[in-house]
Amino acid sequence: MIRLGAETNERDFLYKVMDRSGQNLIECLQCGKCTGSCPVASPEVGGPRLLIAQVLSGMRQSALDNPMWWYCISCGSCLTRCPVEINGYEVATALCEIAQEEGIPPSEPQIHLFEELFLKSVKKYGRLKELRMVATFNLLTRQPFKDMDKALQLMRKGAFSPMEILRDWQRDERVTRIFSRV
Repeated sequence: MIRLGAETNERDFLYKVMDRSGQNLIECLQCGKCTGSCPVASPEVGGPRLLIAQVLSGMRQSALDNPMWWYCISCGSCLTRCPVEINGYEVATALCEIAQEEGIPPSEPQIHLFEELFLKSVKKYGRLKELRMVATFNLLTRQPFKDMDKALQLMRKGAFSPMEILRDWQRDERVTRIFSRV
């Protein structure tokens, strides 16, 4: 499937993605099993097959603008079904890192924000504080009342107290040590 022209920057991009991801994309058969098993593949987003084809064809800007790597949920379906064992999540992560280094803004900034808030919560508390994270996400995306109807239903059923969001949880030092090692 490799269809690179004589441009060295096309080859450099391919090898940079392969080096970062640890995946030999040249072996890709373009069989489509990865996209067929991908839970987030759609006509709007595309799928792992299209993303890898863009990298193999030297379509650097298209690959970096492709929203597929933001939607990837790292489920491993692509790797499980791939006859040459290419891990699409690793490719998506490599493209994300390259885009960030080159200052390319996320095609889906809300997904990036959600991911950052999730990791920040786990790093600080050792677990996800769902209510706090969703409330912060809604405030930062300028939708403060977005999930208010669901929150009211949960409060009526006793699933949580509104004070839980305001309570400042203690930082778990064990978690801080784990993340400092990582």
